[in-house]
Amino acid sequence: MAVGGSAARRYAEALFEVAARESVVPDYRASLERVRDALGPDVVRWLRDRVVPVDRRRETLGAATKGEPVAVRAVLDLLLERDRLALLPGIAAAFGELADRRDGVVRAKITTPVELDKGHRDEVVRRLEQTTSKRIRPTFAVDPALLGGVTIQLGDRLIDASVRAQLDALRTQLAST
Repeated sequence: MAVGGSAARRYAEALFEVAARESVVPDYRASLERVRDALGPDVVRWLRDRVVPVDRRRETLGAATKGEPVAVRAVLDLLLERDRLALLPGIAAAFGELADRRDGVVRAKITTPVELDKGHRDEVVRRLEQTTSKRIRPTFAVDPALLGGVTIQLGDRLIDASVRAQLDALRTQLAST
């Protein structure tokens, strides 16, 4: 997944550098995800409201993030000060991408025509990991239009092993003869 905007990426990279130096990347990732989930759009809107005194907004943000790492809290305070709290979801996503890249994890969107049970999901992921020699962070989707088979978006590469793609290829082949 591409991150929407270079500003979010820059904040994430700076925070990632600190986390890597302190060997706490998983902790910072979890912290950013918790804060992102806790500070939904309504809360961010309130924290950005210029009618509310900045001291009150800063105090509220500090109380809401009390148990989070100091560097994460410092970035949040900076975002509040610069009226850039709306970047938080992008920062969390970019930080996750940086952590995945460092750990050799590839994101894969796996689309099937029907919902797969856990056993089948695990089998698809296992095969992908064997094929790519990488750890896979999967997300699963259902698209009944596939008819059968699977499509896999692996980073910027699309693997289309669906019945629909096979029928399209056959139709093209028959039309050219």
